[in-house]
Amino acid sequence: MPSSPSPLFVDLTTAFQERGRIAHGTVRVERELVGALAERALGGRDDLAFCRFDPAARRFVAMSAAEALAIVRAPTGAERRRAPRPAWRSHPVLQAGRRLERFVRTAIRDRFRRKRRAVLEQVAGPADIFPPGAWLLLPGELQRHDFAHLIALRRRLGVRLATVFYDLLGTLPADDPRVTNPDAADIPSSEFILRHAALVLSISAFSAGALRAHAAERGVPLPPLAVIRLGHRIGPAEEDGPAVAGLAPGGYVLTVGDVTARKNHRLLVDVWSGLSRERGGRVMPLVVAGRIGHDGAPLVAAVEADPAAAAVIRFLSNVDDRQLRWLYANCRFTVFPSLSEGFGLPVVESLAAGKACIASNATAIPEASQGAARHLDPADAATWRAAVQALLDDDRALARAEAAIADTFRLVGWADTAADVLAAADAARAGDAT
Repeated sequence: MPSSPSPLFVDLTTAFQERGRIAHGTVRVERELVGALAERALGGRDDLAFCRFDPAARRFVAMSAAEALAIVRAPTGAERRRAPRPAWRSHPVLQAGRRLERFVRTAIRDRFRRKRRAVLEQVAGPADIFPPGAWLLLPGELQRHDFAHLIALRRRLGVRLATVFYDLLGTLPADDPRVTNPDAADIPSSEFILRHAALVLSISAFSAGALRAHAAERGVPLPPLAVIRLGHRIGPAEEDGPAVAGLAPGGYVLTVGDVTARKNHRLLVDVWSGLSRERGGRVMPLVVAGRIGHDGAPLVAAVEADPAAAAVIRFLSNVDDRQLRWLYANCRFTVFPSLSEGFGLPVVESLAAGKACIASNATAIPEASQGAARHLDPADAATWRAAVQALLDDDRALARAEAAIADTFRLVGWADTAADVLAAADAARAGDAT
């Protein structure tokens, strides 16, 4: 496509703020998509530009395609763990002091700063990099942005927002006064997208349907919407990293995802604990690769306190991309019992590695797997236990499941994701020009 009068700016705020850290979920999508688009720009797509939001300056900052590529392809390192907080720091008096400090900082200081910046923008206009009518692609965690600033860009410069939509996890109650306030900025991402996006790029047909239904319930028009494919491979092609200590190739089952209630690790813990007790501890271990969320910490503590579970369940919370590739390549099979997903990257990453996957049948997960995984009710522990036992004990059943992947599953690269995004954005910008 020749140089366009409506340039497409690609935001990498999430990737910039998470640079050097292990990627999870939305962060991975933004990194991979921005990387694929940066390669397009370096290859001649001169209508693409790159930027990030600077919250301190409250403005977007331009970046070159080479700088963007360096950010999203930067090596990652293990996260540093904070030492446990001493008991005296939880004293009620100190807690009250910290709450007062946070109130002064957020409710008073930040409010004053926002009003001061708003006055300056009224006088000089938004101090940003976008020409009038530019398009801004927001592929990462939308809540990291200043919604009031994005609204101002729309109104003052006619900036058109293209947003990647993941899922409908957060909405406002119908009686919330912000529902009818067009200037409200403290709203969930889904509500912001409905009001202010010029183009919505949904990561699954399921998520697109959920947003469509929510718009109908609200009685508001749905922005132009396209479904894009997500890539299946982890990071750029390179040699795999070293083996994860203590794990033998083919000697463990893998589940990938942060340990939170929504991911439903409790079901897996129950299955493996039961098998451990039944088999006297002689069961292939389950490896859980993902950060431990606040609501997942009690489950991890319960596993560590139960000898039967602790012997066969291992939590790995600092797994980088090279280690994750090794884990996928060398596991016996994978499991993914999540209760709700806008897509389900761990399922397709497993299938892309040729590994059989037992997955939930909820929300977008069956769509993501293209029918190449075995899908079960995430509330039916007995069925999960039987399915796990079958793949643990029966090599022929495992071979049949792997053969079905080769016959059914179609690989999607992140270059394909970039192509889908550009096709939708090009069509929308062409419509602007007519």
